[in-house]
Amino acid sequence: MKKKFVLTLALVLMVAGTLVAATPIEVSGSFSAGYDFEFTAPATTVSGGSADLVTILDFTGDFWKVSLDAGPVWYEDEDNGATAKAEIYLDKALAEQGVDMGDVALTLHVGTGVSGSAPSVLADKNDYADDFVTSVGMSTGGNFGVTVKYADMVEVYASAFPSSSLPMVIGAKVMPLDGVEAAVGFTNDYSGNNAMTVSAKADVASLAGLEDIALAATGEFFLDLGAETSAIVADVDAEVAGIGVWAAYYNSMADVNYMAAKASYSTTVSDFDLSASFKLDLGDLATSSDEIYTIGAGAEYAMGGVTYALDAEYIIDSTFTLSPSVSISF
Repeated sequence: MKKKFVLTLALVLMVAGTLVAATPIEVSGSFSAGYDFEFTAPATTVSGGSADLVTILDFTGDFWKVSLDAGPVWYEDEDNGATAKAEIYLDKALAEQGVDMGDVALTLHVGTGVSGSAPSVLADKNDYADDFVTSVGMSTGGNFGVTVKYADMVEVYASAFPSSSLPMVIGAKVMPLDGVEAAVGFTNDYSGNNAMTVSAKADVASLAGLEDIALAATGEFFLDLGAETSAIVADVDAEVAGIGVWAAYYNSMADVNYMAAKASYSTTVSDFDLSASFKLDLGDLATSSDEIYTIGAGAEYAMGGVTYALDAEYIIDSTFTLSPSVSISF
């Protein structure tokens, strides 16, 4: 009996070894841990004291890729799960069957975590779209998607959930020339209404042939067709010699105007990565009561594959936060 068990185990190990050799596995992820000390009169609050681990395993074949994403794993949370999705390269599989699709790439997306959002080229520097608009896309999960791409010029994405109401999203992104991108999207599942979005990006530095400066502008128009309301988000971002500046504007569905801007500087001194920033969030431009001024500073040092960081943030007339942390990437 013992001999039979040993032979069976050896066979299992041999088969497993063959599968691993035939299917390349890529493992990547990060681990980080730290604290946030918030100093607000009259008390000091300590948050954090926990760690999160993000691990991604990619199993790659000639005609497919399966990704296992464990997501953030907090060690004080026992409810952690893993999601898995697959990208099936139908154009490559068809080519092996003798069907040459030329410059057309066809990919099927299945599993958990398939995107339900319309394509967009908005940079969204102040997270206006994420925080207020909610990206134009499906609110239903468990969907599947299809991407059709022609060279580096046009990319069409469609996603749906096979129910009786058939919630769906469809959109396209075009890259007519270097430095210019545009996208349009539609969904029938935006807060129970039909909605569409149009976005554009201009890489000014690339168009002007500037080599020592990064300068880009993006904008997006959101339209809730059912409620007949719209929103606009736009931003401009520039960086040169470690100095970065961006400004963002948002006109909400309720026709309220918001604006924010940030200036930052980063450099390296004796292997220490140092940074400083100042952010001005004007909030509602019609009032002056919700303006927020934030000063930030940070220092990082990498040693033995571990990055040690100390960040500080002061919201004027409000809260000072000191955040020490360590992180490992693999």
